[in-house]
Amino acid sequence: MFTATKQPHLLSPLTPEDLGQLQVQLPALNIFSYRGPGQSGGVASSLAPLTRQLGTKVQWIALSGVPEPDDRPIAGFSFYKPDVPEEIINRQGQAVHNYLWPLFHGIEDKIRYDAEEWKNFRQLSVMLAHQSQRIAMRSFPTLVWLHDFEMALLAPLLSMDAGVILAHFWHVPWPSPELMKKTPAGLEITEALLSNRLLGFHTEEYADNFLRTVEELIPDATVDFVNLTVKYHGRTTTVLPMPLGLDYPYWQRLARGSKLQAEALPVTHRLAHQIILGVDRIDYTKGILEKLDGVEKFLAENPDYYRRCHYVQLAQPFTPNTDFTDYLHKVRERVKAINTRFRKDSWEPIVWMEGYFDHQQLSAWYQAADVLAVTPVRDGLNLIAKEYIACRLDEQGAIVLGEKAGCASELISGAILIDSENSDTIAAGIQQALSMGVEEKRRRMVSMRHVVAWNRLHDWACGFLRQALASPR
Repeated sequence: MFTATKQPHLLSPLTPEDLGQLQVQLPALNIFSYRGPGQSGGVASSLAPLTRQLGTKVQWIALSGVPEPDDRPIAGFSFYKPDVPEEIINRQGQAVHNYLWPLFHGIEDKIRYDAEEWKNFRQLSVMLAHQSQRIAMRSFPTLVWLHDFEMALLAPLLSMDAGVILAHFWHVPWPSPELMKKTPAGLEITEALLSNRLLGFHTEEYADNFLRTVEELIPDATVDFVNLTVKYHGRTTTVLPMPLGLDYPYWQRLARGSKLQAEALPVTHRLAHQIILGVDRIDYTKGILEKLDGVEKFLAENPDYYRRCHYVQLAQPFTPNTDFTDYLHKVRERVKAINTRFRKDSWEPIVWMEGYFDHQQLSAWYQAADVLAVTPVRDGLNLIAKEYIACRLDEQGAIVLGEKAGCASELISGAILIDSENSDTIAAGIQQALSMGVEEKRRRMVSMRHVVAWNRLHDWACGFLRQALASPR
């Protein structure tokens, strides 16, 4: 694996020279995504100060999660939901759920390719590109920022417009070239992404996998592993490892405002002295079943912790156009079995809470929990760990973190890294976290807070745009 250290300036604050260059080169920004920013704003809120300063007009086109007209507007942003029949979106979602999601997470036994579903996926991409002709703003140049794997085929369809600069940030993992080579749409997806001037990934591993995939699948392409570029059909694509930043000040404000709520949670839910927290969307890639195996192993090997701790699982609903009902049933049954096995009087080790938890509620739980367990079998990044760190104003708490979470390389100095598919290592990680002393917790947490505070969402977003404009054509 290579080490990409040649562009350390990407997350640095914008200089006056940067602003002057962006003002000339960024009159318009069009963003395409499957889901919009939602009510919390995310990338949109982080870009608002910059676009306001530059006078840039931003148009965000998304199939869902578009802010309602009466939501608080974001300065300089307009949001659009394309006029696409729901039937088309639902049919395309089958290819996303059955094929692309397990493919990019490298879970081979769940990959289900269907030619008709893939045809629907292509059809929606064509419809989005056609709709953009009516919706998206035209200027010269126009920067088009594509978000996530659902937009995989869009770049070639948009590249025909003059003056368009295409940049794509890939929020999920990129699997091994061996897997992409043997999957039916591997070549089509890889070739489509080379229509972008800039292609961003969360980690060096994903970027390296992509470059090796191009080398394996497209012999006519010239892959430069030193400069992280691909030359193909007269175009140059820069491949950039750049982990998503967090809106650090936002989560700190939430933590201050929810401190009293955090103090009340153990009383409200009658929790034991030490709390292990899991926050996961219902999805097999999040490793909930594997984590429960680790919790059971920990309880079996550490009877001294009976009645002294609780594992609280906040289980968030799966996203639209996905169906993890069978997986949810297995998880519920597993929780029931563990509670039955270890029940002592009125104490049961696992507190299962299912539903949607807003940011205010999450910030309270982050502060109440002694340990956060994040153990995906594969994850693009995982912002839960970063949110927990931002909320720990007391510089306490510990994180048990799976090695296959994308954020593991950033948080290696402070998190307890474990193998998410090995119950022994999960159990050992939990035991280590619960027995950790105050000073060691502080040392580890301070180290992780420095990392998360440095890579802020605003600098991440602005750095990506800056690199898109600076990358060779």
